Amino acid sequence: MSFLIFRPQAKCVSSAQAFANEGLNAVACGLIDTELDEQALAALPHHIAQLSTQSLVIVTSTVAAEQCVLFKSMWPSQVQFFAVGQSTADILNQAGLTAIVPTEARSEGLLALPMLNDVADKTVIIIKGFGGRELLANTLTLRGAKVREWALYKRVALAKPFCTRQWHHEQIQCIIATSGEVIAAAFNHYAASWLQTKLWIVVSERTADIAYQFGITQVQISDSASDQALIKSAKAASHRP
Repeated sequence: MSFLIFRPQAKCVSSAQAFANEGLNAVACGLIDTELDEQALAALPHHIAQLSTQSLVIVTSTVAAEQCVLFKSMWPSQVQFFAVGQSTADILNQAGLTAIVPTEARSEGLLALPMLNDVADKTVIIIKGFGGRELLANTLTLRGAKVREWALYKRVALAKPFCTRQWHHEQIQCIIATSGEVIAAAFNHYAASWLQTKLWIVVSERTADIAYQFGITQVQISDSASDQALIKSAKAASHRP
């Protein structure tokens, strides 16, 4: 089985290599990229300086983590960091900003952590891109947290897809998508009549719902958006009857 991986451009090469290392035939295709918001970044030191020592800080991506560590000496020592996935946690941990990471590397996994259940009257910072993560913010607000969202970057559609190698439609049996944004971008670039015939691997119930809205009928949900989880799902798909 051959796989087409849709994810942000920055992670395409590493994902394609990870699949190749496991003997899986995959091409990764970037349809969106990340653009930092200079105004938001300029305000970050001021925001950090206003934090109390008991604040909880959720970092939702490697891009967000990379910006956090630029100001590592400014964070109050008792602030507790949470990372949505292991790659994000690794960036924080290597800078000495110790992060808790859930077993289930997505918003639902974070919300299941005990420390994020008892958040009444606590300040919770969510460091993220513009848009998205509504489940995280809404649920924590319902639990009584004082939620603040610090959006540091935005996703921008690429005029031309970036692919790790050339590929043809007839070679692909399964498509992998790591967000609702890349599903939407795929339908902007490729024919719906082709995309809707393929088995898709997505990373959450929410992205599955988006896939269904685009007329995709064959959907398998991965444990997370990490390469390890996607490879596990891809291997399972390869053995489907």
